[in-house]
Amino acid sequence: MKFTKTATALVLAGMAAAPLAQAETTVVLSGYLGIGVVGSDADDVLVTDDAGVTSNTEPGNLKFFSDDSTINVRASQTLSSGLEGYANYRTDFGLSNDGTANGDNIHLGMKGDFGDIRVGEVPDALEYGQVANDILKDIGGEERGISYTGSFGGATVGLNWSPVGTLNGDKAGGGSDKIAAGIKFNAGGFGIGLGVADVNEATHMSVGATYSIGGASLGLAFKDDEAEQYVSAQVGWGVGDISMGLTYEGMQDVGDDSKIRFDAGYDLGDGFRISTRVNMLDAATDVTDYRLMLSADF
Repeated sequence: MKFTKTATALVLAGMAAAPLAQAETTVVLSGYLGIGVVGSDADDVLVTDDAGVTSNTEPGNLKFFSDDSTINVRASQTLSSGLEGYANYRTDFGLSNDGTANGDNIHLGMKGDFGDIRVGEVPDALEYGQVANDILKDIGGEERGISYTGSFGGATVGLNWSPVGTLNGDKAGGGSDKIAAGIKFNAGGFGIGLGVADVNEATHMSVGATYSIGGASLGLAFKDDEAEQYVSAQVGWGVGDISMGLTYEGMQDVGDDSKIRFDAGYDLGDGFRISTRVNMLDAATDVTDYRLMLSADF
């Protein structure tokens, strides 16, 4: 949904509309809510506190939860140079953390025919090869720094840099002296991606390929952060409002951790969706967990 800058000011601050009537800023408000139940086949665990009182944590019982619920505000405006300037702010909240709200995905940027330059919390080009989910190892993530993204024919290139330190703490590697580059290409149902990065003088890499035809899709990926290597495979199928996916990811050599995840969902229309997820054959925990969730985008 879109609002003029005038309308937004009236709603949020009660300001008079007339002084802002000539503004050309567009503000887009969007969000996501996800609420459901989660459970597992984990055995009950007895815990004794400092006072000597023993209680049963009942980890396998069904629990009510909310999933990464967000409200996002994005403002954009055509500058006198002809470029588009934009700003973004997202609030993350949930019932699982007593309703605490946290600012996230905060950035400023400019884009035009040359591409997109962004500062603040920026995309990580290291993820360009991470195309088969990240159920064990997320090799990249949203960074605090500066980034460039550009499209050339069917290819997209990305660059980002995060300085050594930040005044408000590290996030997903931000503040770790990281520089990353990536390229991805899609044509005729095929896609390939490659991302590389130097993080504190250690080399990280992701490389992957995808193929889709009709409602079916396949993704394969390899991720390496020098200390650990992972292989991933994902198959998906969708027809009409129904979608399903099966993902495998395994660690190579060190510990040989692995996991298989099944996802299924049904679109109810108007942004509403009901979905389920089962994490099974988890070599690290030997626990199967599951969830059922109702979500809505607006």
